Amino acid sequence: MNVDFEAALQYINLGSYEKAIDKLKSAIDKESADPDKQTQYRCVLGELYANLHMIDESREEFEQVLDYCDEHLTLQKQQEIAQTYIDIFDGKTYMLEEEPKRPGDVPLIPKPRQDAAFIAKQSRKKH
Repeated sequence: MNVDFEAALQYINLGSYEKAIDKLKSAIDKESADPDKQTQYRCVLGELYANLHMIDESREEFEQVLDYCDEHLTLQKQQEIAQTYIDIFDGKTYMLEEEPKRPGDVPLIPKPRQDAAFIAKQSRKKH
């Protein structure tokens, strides 16, 4: 697993979102030999941007994810995530006007949805 990606997840958990963004960008750059992983990391970055209300940056990342997934017919989960966010940005899907109430112990920005399965899958691989 990419060390920068792991560091980014830890920064997200700590609430250091600027550092998380830098680490995710670094992880994307380092995975140029594996475009599938690069696209998975890009999807996480798009979700982080969306959660930080950085819509233009998020849209850009998700459009790159969709382009890759459409071209190579892979990464269905990332394609669904990206398409859902793009639909929300375009107003095709209802988005809550107000932030939902959350318990005090839940982090403000949750970890991206694909983390648990993605990390489990990566940890099972032999390096």
